[in-house]
Amino acid sequence: MSFVNTSRVVNLKNKISFLGNAGFVKIVDVMPRVIPDNCKSLMCDHAIIQAARVSLNEGIKTPEKDVKLIDFLIRHKHTSPFEMVKFKFHVKTPIFVQRQWIRHRMASVNEISGRYSVIEPEFYYPKAIYDQGKMNKQMSGNKIECKNTNELFQTYMDNSMKQYNTYNLLISKGVSREIARIGLPQNMYTEFYWSIDLHNLLNFIRLRSAYNAQSEIKEYSDAIKGLITNLVPNTIKSYDKYNQV
Repeated sequence: MSFVNTSRVVNLKNKISFLGNAGFVKIVDVMPRVIPDNCKSLMCDHAIIQAARVSLNEGIKTPEKDVKLIDFLIRHKHTSPFEMVKFKFHVKTPIFVQRQWIRHRMASVNEISGRYSVIEPEFYYPKAIYDQGKMNKQMSGNKIECKNTNELFQTYMDNSMKQYNTYNLLISKGVSREIARIGLPQNMYTEFYWSIDLHNLLNFIRLRSAYNAQSEIKEYSDAIKGLITNLVPNTIKSYDKYNQV
């Protein structure tokens, strides 16, 4: 039986979301890329089914049984079969968001380097500012309406470009890139490639799409979930059933 005639390759065209002032998250690769014709409804979920049934020397059965198995694995937290699906993303995000992101260590990361490249003058500016949360010390609370405070924050943000101009001036005077970069603000954009399996990606989504996550990283997490949904449709359906965030 011909392999080519009984399978198709996952199309990743337009798998991108644009976020913030200049950010984005894009799927650049997924494993498995090849979907057998009898697994069209499973898409990449079929790799989870195969891994889960390997101990019984069984594979794909019927759509109903396969979907029930995905649901069973999610419900009972049998996580290792989900590591058989992997995603690689290209991400552009503010530095302060990336510093939260990098705490998820069960992944591979390669980030643009300020030692080799002159950083581009792109900055993230929030649309509103908020006071400190009363119920949770790490969260923001209510939107600040005070005109003077908002003007002060705007002045604070304007300093980003001033700092960047000084960075460029230092480089023009011979200061090395690796030294000149250390005073750049955290609202500058950085880019990185991020490779992660589905089990750990679901954990990332559970934490970073939660109600108490910072809104800027939540926006990325929500976008990632949207981008992978039709690639692992049954996994996401069961995840939503058993993991309320």
